[in-house]
Amino acid sequence: LQIITLFDDAFGLRLNIEKSMITPNRCNDKNLQKILQNFGGQTTQFPIKYLGLPITLGRARLVHFQFILDRIRARLAGWKGRLISFAGRRVL
Repeated sequence: LQIITLFDDAFGLRLNIEKSMITPNRCNDKNLQKILQNFGGQTTQFPIKYLGLPITLGRARLVHFQFILDRIRARLAGWKGRLISFAGRRVL
């Protein structure tokens, strides 16, 4: 909490602790309850989404990005037939 306060003072930004989230990374041997006792935000585990994209500790798999691919396919379906030539449709 003191680090966040120093950040606030240094950059002139105000962070909303209630909306903040912390995701510990490889902290199994640490006493997180004691370390985070004054942190008012939420604590989560990996995998998480940040700005709509999945973040994992390991290698990202296709299943983590499937929702993005589905959205792209859905948007392409409406316009690709009307605006692309026959050769372009074959390539797509």
